[in-house]
Amino acid sequence: MPRHTKDLLNKTRMEKSDRRYTVKGMLEDEFYNLVHLERRKFFYTAWDLAVRPAKAIKMVLTGYKKYLYPYFNYLILIGTITIFLSVRYKFFVSGYEIGDQSDWAGGLLDSMGFDRQFRLDFFAYAEEFATIVNIVAIPFFSLTSFLMFHKSKYNLAEHFILNTYIAAQQLLYLLFFIPLLEIFPTVKQEIIGTYTGLTIIYNIWVYATFFDGKLLINILKSMLAIAIAFFVQTPFNYGVFGLLRPFIVWVDKIF
Repeated sequence: MPRHTKDLLNKTRMEKSDRRYTVKGMLEDEFYNLVHLERRKFFYTAWDLAVRPAKAIKMVLTGYKKYLYPYFNYLILIGTITIFLSVRYKFFVSGYEIGDQSDWAGGLLDSMGFDRQFRLDFFAYAEEFATIVNIVAIPFFSLTSFLMFHKSKYNLAEHFILNTYIAAQQLLYLLFFIPLLEIFPTVKQEIIGTYTGLTIIYNIWVYATFFDGKLLINILKSMLAIAIAFFVQTPFNYGVFGLLRPFIVWVDKIF
C-alpha cells in the first residue's frame, strides 16, 4: 500500500470529535445517512425503483455502482423491518385457509410429505416471513429471467442484482399496506391478495422495460419467466420451511 494512502487511512482513523454520543445525535446521524444527497442513499433508491426501476438498475449495471443503495443492503434493511413488524404485530397474517384437496395436485403434495396442515402452516409462514421466502426465490427468478431473456447483454450475476432490487422493492410496498390492514382488518386476506397482484404487475413492468425488444413480447416473456420461477421455487421454499418449522414457535415466544 502506498505511503500516502496509509497516512490518509491513519489520519481518518485518528480524527477526534468532542461531541459525545447521544440518542438525539444517533438519530440525526441515521437521518443524515438516509437523506444525504448521494444517489445511493435509501430514499432516493426507493423513489427511483418506484418510478423508473429499469433505468435506475441499468445505471448500476453499466458502471454507476453508487447510483443506488447497495442491492443486498437494501434487501436486508427492508427485509429486517418487514420481519420485525410482521412477527411482532401480525399485520400480514391473513388467516388463509386451504379447502379439502382431492385433486392430483393435493394428492401429489400429500405424497411428498406436504400434507394439508403443513401447507396451512407454510402459507402462514410465507406471510409472516415474506423476507425469507423472497430471498430463497431470488436465485430462481434470476435464472428464469436469464434464460427467458438470454439474448440480452446481461450475465447471470447481473440478473441476480436486478431481481434482488425487485424483491426488496416488493417488500417495501408490503410495508405501505400496513395502514390498510389496520383500518380494514376484516378484509385482510383480500388486501394481501391485492398486494400480491400488484407486486406481480410490478415485476412484469420492470422486466418488460428493462430488456430490449418489443414491449408486448417482453411482457409475455416476463409473465412466463415469473410463472416458471414461482413454480420451481415453491418446493425449495417448502424445504426451507420444513427446516425452520421447529424453531418458528420460539420466534413467536421471543416477540
